[in-house]
Amino acid sequence: MVIFFHFNGYINNVYAQKNLGEILFESGAFGVDLFFMISGFIIALSTRNIMSEIIFIIRRFFRIYPTFIIVFIFGTLTVYRFQPSENILRGMFFIHRDYSLLSPGFGYNVLGPAWTLTYEIYFYFIFMLAMFFTHRYRTVLASIFLLIPVIILQIYFNGELSISGGAAAHVPADNPAFGMLRFISSPVIAEFVVGMIFYELFRRFQFTIKKEIATFIFFVCTGLFISFYFSRNLTGFGLDRAGLISAILLFGFLTYDKSVGFKENKLLNFLGDISFSIYILHYVFINMLDFYHPEFCAQIIGWGRFFMMTTITMATGTLLHFYVEKPFISIGKKIEKKLAK
Repeated sequence: MVIFFHFNGYINNVYAQKNLGEILFESGAFGVDLFFMISGFIIALSTRNIMSEIIFIIRRFFRIYPTFIIVFIFGTLTVYRFQPSENILRGMFFIHRDYSLLSPGFGYNVLGPAWTLTYEIYFYFIFMLAMFFTHRYRTVLASIFLLIPVIILQIYFNGELSISGGAAAHVPADNPAFGMLRFISSPVIAEFVVGMIFYELFRRFQFTIKKEIATFIFFVCTGLFISFYFSRNLTGFGLDRAGLISAILLFGFLTYDKSVGFKENKLLNFLGDISFSIYILHYVFINMLDFYHPEFCAQIIGWGRFFMMTTITMATGTLLHFYVEKPFISIGKKIEKKLAK
């Protein structure tokens, strides 16, 4: 959905319905909010039997950075080579471009969607810190560590607390820790906490819901999500907007899965496997198309260009997954096994 959100301009101003792309995909950015919540849930779930902070960090590093750096180098050699060197260096180390700009993007990353990885890495660091103190209560402690800066900094600098995505603390620009304080006070960080809360709820409470009731909850949550998605009244980041409908959708899926269960689906599993590769790669192709204007696609407009870009992204993302992402994950597992001996 994030990819389609970025591709929506290809079907605007082409057909009788001029804003067709906006109608269908303008709310697709909700995928970022959902992504943060799923991360909170999955990191808590995946560490239930992992006691070592080192193993946790090794897994996260080899899952993200090798694929990221390959795409980053490719993008820098093709379309981002005219970017200021400062932007390239900041992007390489997951530092947003400008912390004086609006939260949560803060000017984003030179690689586009990679701005979200800054939040992921911050969450991983905080979660590792919580694991160091206590494994049993790691989600509780991580939630406290994540929320305290958001609450205290907003109240101190803003005089109020907001869950809106753009409501980071108004830290004076001359503050030596300006960028860091702006970042750790961004309310989207609370979405990781929502994911961890869902994990604890669905792990600790051994409730049984009849299939009919679980299906009803799933139907209502999905229906509400679709309603708000197409109304476009809740676009934008934060728990008061896209985060809200993401939480509703996730709750519906988790309730159904716990009570009834989803059957294995090879296609969806495959899309899940390549999701990171296509997410981190697709924005480079958008910029390449805008930068080079290749002749072969000059006459391809509308849905043709939309599906052409989707095909290119899916194909190269699949190759990236099998020839970069998976091999480096395997290297990480080998290192993990050696450390476990």
